[in-house]
Amino acid sequence: MKKGSLSDRAAEYVVSRKDEELATLKVKAIAITLGVNPSYLSRKFKNDKDMTLNDFITGIKMQRSARLLSKRKKISIVNLAEKTGFARSDYFVILFRNQFGIHPKKFGELKKSKFQPRDYN
Repeated sequence: MKKGSLSDRAAEYVVSRKDEELATLKVKAIAITLGVNPSYLSRKFKNDKDMTLNDFITGIKMQRSARLLSKRKKISIVNLAEKTGFARSDYFVILFRNQFGIHPKKFGELKKSKFQPRDYN
């Protein structure tokens, strides 16, 4: 995993995680995998990508939750929040609304329309 900048490798690591791994992923685990100090990784990522690594992880979680909503006929917001690593569904809803400008339940209803979430990949 030595190709590309440290920030690119961190982003690739996040994106390549399975949903179960992503749900519990922490900056410290990424830093250990990449062989660097967590604080250094966080600073470097922020400087290179103009966003925090935690915000990037959250964005990927939101993107995956939108995909789950698009694929499944019925999934509760509580279940969706848990599946994507959020202990509180109300916090998940706030983040989802901030990301996509729509409540997750409404997003699920609109999944057949042309509404598409932003892609960070």
